[in-house]
Amino acid sequence: MRAVDALEALELLGSTQRGLVTTAQAREAGLSGVDLTRLAKSGKLLRVRHGVYALPSAGVDRLQDLRAAWLAASANGEVVVSGASAAALHGLGDLVPAAHEFTAPVRRQSTLPDVRFRRSKLSDHDVTVVDGLPVTTVVRTATDLAASSLDSGHLAGVLSAAVEDPGVDVEELAQALSPHAVRYGFSTGRALLAEVATGYLTAALRSAVRTAVTRSTRFRRQALKLLKEPGGAETLLSLLEERLAS
Repeated sequence: MRAVDALEALELLGSTQRGLVTTAQAREAGLSGVDLTRLAKSGKLLRVRHGVYALPSAGVDRLQDLRAAWLAASANGEVVVSGASAAALHGLGDLVPAAHEFTAPVRRQSTLPDVRFRRSKLSDHDVTVVDGLPVTTVVRTATDLAASSLDSGHLAGVLSAAVEDPGVDVEELAQALSPHAVRYGFSTGRALLAEVATGYLTAALRSAVRTAVTRSTRFRRQALKLLKEPGGAETLLSLLEERLAS
């Protein structure tokens, strides 16, 4: 295949993968190993890891190595970024992944020192997309790390960041952590969060208010009217305390 035709075919493949293509994808598109070698030697392709190449359109991507590892791993079945890699992707704490971590529904192994797999069947509720990569949600990521007995110092950083995430239901997080709280000397996930997650109380109350407001448009309208009145905030707080205590 002519170099120009080969490159055009690869760019089409890489257009939805941030300029990355796998050897398997290239072969399916009709390119041979010789074609790939010629393009690499001419500088048109850059080999970023075994079986994955970057095209001229790839540009600068801070996640390129993770993205390349995911592409290579997903060639043999569905995988999701998880564990410390997911924490780094979400910006949870200051964990520095020692390897690219993925979760697969079946047992997977890798001979590569920088790739690790864990086996688990994730539901749609457990997975989101960040920068084009399928990744475990903040709640699932924090839960997986607690289940893996992550040291308490790093876990505190992860949980502190998690409760501040506006998309996290703090009560859901507390419930998900409960089965693993005993590893850290606590009886419940709520107790664990209250002790180690900075900002937990504020985040929990914010989450509860958000849930109440979301579920009741009438409450939202009435509350907004009250807040505009003199002393409205104090009155609303008093009513909420009275209602919650009943």
